[in-house]
Amino acid sequence: MADFATDVRQGNSDLQIGALDWAIYLAPKGTAIPVDFTSSSGVLQPLPNTYIPVGNLDKKAATKLATAINSTPVETYGEQGPTRIIRKNRDTTFDFAMQQTTAVTQGLYWGQDFTEVTANPASGETHLVIAESAFNLEYSLVAIGMDGEVDEEIYTILDSGRATLQKSGDITYNDDGIAVYPVTLQTLKHKTLGYATRITYAGAGWKPLAAEAGFLAPATSIVVHPGTAALGVGELAQLTVIDNNGVNRTADATYTSSAPTKATVSTSGLITGVAAGTSTVTAALSGAGNDTCSVTVS
Repeated sequence: MADFATDVRQGNSDLQIGALDWAIYLAPKGTAIPVDFTSSSGVLQPLPNTYIPVGNLDKKAATKLATAINSTPVETYGEQGPTRIIRKNRDTTFDFAMQQTTAVTQGLYWGQDFTEVTANPASGETHLVIAESAFNLEYSLVAIGMDGEVDEEIYTILDSGRATLQKSGDITYNDDGIAVYPVTLQTLKHKTLGYATRITYAGAGWKPLAAEAGFLAPATSIVVHPGTAALGVGELAQLTVIDNNGVNRTADATYTSSAPTKATVSTSGLITGVAAGTSTVTAALSGAGNDTCSVTVS
């Protein structure tokens, strides 16, 4: 009998991605957005120094990415409802609440540039003159959400070359809490980048999931590691199969030995030396061809 969750619903909890923590960076308008955020091994790369972090974020307020499609319904005589929807544009906003009081957080919250404000060198007193209206400041934005375990992190990364303050929420001062600065940023289309918002999934934990999520092109070739193996009788060697997308396909491949009396291979790619001699173990992956490992048993 088929298992409903795996065979019918085809559920995969590995693709249920969260964000256990966030790091949000702002840079002056026009600052370049990195093309890639991680190395080939999935390690997160540092941003240029012009990107300044906003620091700690309020957990209860959460971090919210919202989208709204602006559209116009077409009304037609004789019909009870719209007969067509004309979609005009999409607005994307990003909400978060900052907990730290810094020049960058205050500037973002009030819609002003406070980078030139200095503290009194004697007392440390700092004056922020709040304008009657917020200025139309724009930023380069990179927000990085982290999920997963150490060395298996999954990053959800939001970036925009034009992010501007849409609104600021209330600052509430309580005797049992701290000042929190809630803001909503709206992303706008960047002329050079060609987009308003980009979402990236990356990291060592994401790399093997990309194919399962449907984002990788089908594999066209594979490579078997190791390409040669020297074993004694009874000794073992595990094969690893990597496809041209860099995904480990060891569990998906099928294996055969040209001389099972010399060396056998299991369905998982484990070679066992049987008797002195040689054998060629072949790993095959549907649609991606095959590759071999030359085995010598002594």
